[in-house]
Amino acid sequence: MNKQDVQKGTYTPSPNGGSRGPHEDAKQVRGVKDSPKKREAFFWWEKFFDSNWKRLGFDSIAREETSQETDFLVKALELKPQDKVLDMACGVGRHSLELARRGFKNVTGLDFTQAYVKEATLKASQEKLEVEFVQGDMKDLPFADESLDAVYNFYTSFGYFEGERDNEKVIKEASRVLKPAGRFLLDVVNRDWVVRNFQTRGWSEYNGEYLLEEREFDLATSRNNCNWTYFAKDGTTKHELSLRMYSLHELVAMFARAGLEFKAAWGTLDREPLSLSHQRQKLLAVKS
Repeated sequence: MNKQDVQKGTYTPSPNGGSRGPHEDAKQVRGVKDSPKKREAFFWWEKFFDSNWKRLGFDSIAREETSQETDFLVKALELKPQDKVLDMACGVGRHSLELARRGFKNVTGLDFTQAYVKEATLKASQEKLEVEFVQGDMKDLPFADESLDAVYNFYTSFGYFEGERDNEKVIKEASRVLKPAGRFLLDVVNRDWVVRNFQTRGWSEYNGEYLLEEREFDLATSRNNCNWTYFAKDGTTKHELSLRMYSLHELVAMFARAGLEFKAAWGTLDREPLSLSHQRQKLLAVKS
């Protein structure tokens, strides 16, 4: 392992090359692959979100960062204490728990990974917070039509599925469960930034554990195909992931097909208008 290629300090990895991942500072920067790589079709997220990702992807995030992101969610979605809110793909409930701490009493977090749901539920119980966590599929939400005031999908929890219809179904499900004039917020990596700044390889380090990311961008499908190797204290683990990345215009069109009216796109938590220089994009839409 070449120590010069290691990004030191607190690390919050991102499967998309987002603002906190090694796409930002890694040494090896060598352009975009233009020949698609044939990959075995599998539900990669069923294997990917394990204890390694929890440790590197959630535990390394500072409480202050979660607080700042929650500030943004409250303002962007214009949340009121009585609003019924869904944290779609909530992970271990970072934002759901923070909302509950702030007095929002009708928040539900949903995630596919049962272990994360159990941990979030335990945290809520320990802190005596009024928040519910459920295990489920974001393509088939366990909520009635027009029952929620706001839905958010944060930290690139979109574009997982191989089929375009399945990815679009996530947006349609969000629209289905929203009340008229309900608000939807999506936070994902900016595909246009990735293409302009793509890096094929990067090392990162957090608390004496290392992650090697090897990436290939498929221009034919706009998928970022990655091989991740964790060098953890208890051994080495390998994972594959494949994430569909979207440009703003694609998401705006997808919103429209789902009955959502696009309202704004920001590149920062301070709601700076989105540009090509922003690694992430935060989109707000309202149900028509």
